[in-house]
Amino acid sequence: MKKLSKAGAGKYTVKWIFTEPDLKKMLEEIRIEVGKEITVISNCFGQILLRSEAGAFVLDAEAAAGVTI
Repeated sequence: MKKLSKAGAGKYTVKWIFTEPDLKKMLEEIRIEVGKEITVISNCFGQILLRSEAGAFVLDAEAAAGVTI
């Protein structure tokens, strides 16, 4: 397991989410939830471009650090 903020390109399953309630709610709205599959497209300069069931999104490294894959 590793933090989403350290992930390279590829498909991953979300294992844990430990973050502030507001951020957790936002992640759930874009379908980044425990047990869901996400695809990291790029991880560059502290910005993670990813795809979930809800579409493509960019997360900063701080937000992504609370997600374990």
